[in-house]
Amino acid sequence: MHIGQIHLVTDLTDGQRVFPDDDHSYQIQSEDDPSLDTTVEYVERRGDRLIARGLNGQDYAVSGLGRYELKTIRNWLRR
Repeated sequence: MHIGQIHLVTDLTDGQRVFPDDDHSYQIQSEDDPSLDTTVEYVERRGDRLIARGLNGQDYAVSGLGRYELKTIRNWLRR
């Protein structure tokens, strides 16, 4: 399973991590902080939340209230 295949928190078991597929990467976006710019390393289920780990070493909730948005980036050069 890859990040793009997740639709619900329950698609993963607690502690399970999923990574981007070869054709896509993901960036974290925030309406409150337009300067936020980090690529997602993986998404992990922690309890009833999905948490994205940025390459900057920070964790971002991508489900539930107050969540950050994941923006899909197509990696054309990898094809």
